[in-house]
Amino acid sequence: MEPRGPEGFPERVAGQLPRVRAFLAKLLGPDDAVEDLTQEVWVRAIRSQGSFRENGSLPGWLLRTAFRLALDHRDRRARAPGALETEPAAAGARASAAEVREELARALEPLSSVERDVLLRFHQRGESIREIARALGLPEGTVKSYLHRARRRLGGVQEEP
Repeated sequence: MEPRGPEGFPERVAGQLPRVRAFLAKLLGPDDAVEDLTQEVWVRAIRSQGSFRENGSLPGWLLRTAFRLALDHRDRRARAPGALETEPAAAGARASAAEVREELARALEPLSSVERDVLLRFHQRGESIREIARALGLPEGTVKSYLHRARRRLGGVQEEP
């Protein structure tokens, strides 16, 4: 089967994996799943390369995938088997879910309230740029700028002055 999309796409994705890994490590902290999730981002990117628009942002596309995978991972970890078998274990699962929410809140702390809102609306709720712009009363370009800035901050990339 001939690969879809432009030549060199796998190499371009591979070049972004250190950034994806750093982003996941920032979101998840010291978690053994960071490497697995980074590999899953790679697999999904290669599998879905036909849906990537060449004029789009490859890092943004990959970080969006990584963000969703991190949220799914945290949900699965909070709902680990056996968590509901006994009441003390269920209380532990609730505490674990609370810890996950606190970790996510700490990871999002460096963002301004608008950046955080835009990022969560886009990645967690799946709202489009247009929907976010309408809801917040902002131009679409401004929403894109906030989203880009939030991703860069979470990915550990410093803004240029």
